[in-house]
Amino acid sequence: MINKIVLQRLKEREKELNTLYQLNGLLSDDKLSPDSLFNALIRFLPMGYQYTTICEVQVVFEGKTWKTDDFRETPWMLKADIEVDNNISGEICVAYTQLIDETQSSQFFPEEQKLLNTIANRLGNYFFQQRLKNTLFLLQTGKDSNNGNGSSVLKPDSDQHWKWRYRMAERISELMDCYRLGVKAIYLIGSTKNATAGPASDIDLLIHHKCDDRQLNCLKSWIEGWSLCLAEENFQKTGYQTDGLIDLHLITDKDIEECNSFACMINAIDDPARLLRKVDL
Repeated sequence: MINKIVLQRLKEREKELNTLYQLNGLLSDDKLSPDSLFNALIRFLPMGYQYTTICEVQVVFEGKTWKTDDFRETPWMLKADIEVDNNISGEICVAYTQLIDETQSSQFFPEEQKLLNTIANRLGNYFFQQRLKNTLFLLQTGKDSNNGNGSSVLKPDSDQHWKWRYRMAERISELMDCYRLGVKAIYLIGSTKNATAGPASDIDLLIHHKCDDRQLNCLKSWIEGWSLCLAEENFQKTGYQTDGLIDLHLITDKDIEECNSFACMINAIDDPARLLRKVDL
């Protein structure tokens, strides 16, 4: 006999599948505008989540926002990027407005994040197909199809590379045990900070520290682990293979006082370093 917990999880999977069926029906119309699509999406998306009555949704896409009436940012949120031809064009956010029950520090099932990722992926593919058709029409006729579906053609360049690198730099700074490693501040410099990074670009981290020799070895090893892992993920994404993806620059109090090396970028007027995290040691 199926126990209550298994039955409940099966019911939740049914809700998620029904949400995907509704999305498929919606996307069967290949001429929807973002306004029509997202207004429909925010109405039925909460039905795919465990606590439907307190589930609110917001979609941001190319500078415009669609959201349910009671949406607000809370501690209980899921997010997924909408990527169109390797450009991060928007984001879907699902939020619970109150705490009902947390398991492993979350009110959401892992499958619910997977649901949101799947929806975001299908939306990105939908707009890519629209814009691919419009781009081909423009190339063949010299005219825009002018169907009112937002940005009508594909972009020649991708902003995915720098945005992914920027998110990874933020994540590294969040997870670093600065007190144990003797790190006073973490900055971002270079092409990732300037939003110009390409598929082969490094993530340039500038770290202000007061490490002893043991701490310094631990810090370098920790960053090296991230560097190798990110290089492998970047290779899987882009085909560009590198020995590592993080270029680490270390500075001390003395470097800052004397404005040596990369330390001069911290308070620079032109192209200053971007502060990611700072702690009092």
